Amino acid sequence: MAMEKSYISYNQIHQAICDCVNTKQVYEIFKPTLIIAIGSGGFIPARMLRTFLKAKCGKSLPIQTIGLILYDDNLDKYDPETAVVRKTQWLNYGAGEGTGISLQGHNILIVDEVDDTRKTLSYAVSELSKDVEKQRQEYEAHRKEGDPDWASPRLGVFVVHNKMKPKSGVLPDEVMEAYYFKCQDVPDNWIVYPWDALDIAAHQRAADERTAAAEAEAEAEAEAEAEADAVMGGAPAPEAQVEVHSPPQGSPAAKKARTEEEE
Repeated sequence: MAMEKSYISYNQIHQAICDCVNTKQVYEIFKPTLIIAIGSGGFIPARMLRTFLKAKCGKSLPIQTIGLILYDDNLDKYDPETAVVRKTQWLNYGAGEGTGISLQGHNILIVDEVDDTRKTLSYAVSELSKDVEKQRQEYEAHRKEGDPDWASPRLGVFVVHNKMKPKSGVLPDEVMEAYYFKCQDVPDNWIVYPWDALDIAAHQRAADERTAAAEAEAEAEAEAEAEADAVMGGAPAPEAQVEVHSPPQGSPAAKKARTEEEE
């Protein structure tokens, strides 16, 4: 059975990132100072994210890129569950001509388009953590009297879509509990992103049709729930009324009542 496709437009990604930054307080909580985009799916989301973070901090944060792929020896049928992560591009830590990158003291936000199996994100965080430790050891080895203490960086993760499925990759508890930012939880469908489209107009139509269908389904569900509530609850029962009967005029009971009122 073919996996259902979900077409996502540039506008939807742009709005999802905007909403996430504002509602989940990405800058206020993490205060990123360096963005690392995982290529190639994280490139465009990282650039959009920088725009919204700039509105918060007043400056354009630097973006570095790393290249990771899930490689499977089985060429006939790719399986992300058995595939392994490999580097195709990594950060340059060399000191030549000012191109070297120091991770010291940075709040590093790792950006990707989707958290699927979590293997890629897990690998990125693990490898960057190793680089941080290596840089710390080198710093301590060459540290002179009066130099400041090593400032440990923090790592965070930002994804546009998180697929609601069991994950084979693992992220540190600190990241998951405080510094894992996801724009949207989505079903485990095949997500078709606009940067993979050959015909962007056709892709936009497919995304619009998907949105319209989702809105119609949500409206139908809301109407069904309202009808069910009406049937189950029914109309509110009228308040019970107590009928009071006055004694006939001229009866002993009526004379007694008048006498008690006069007294």
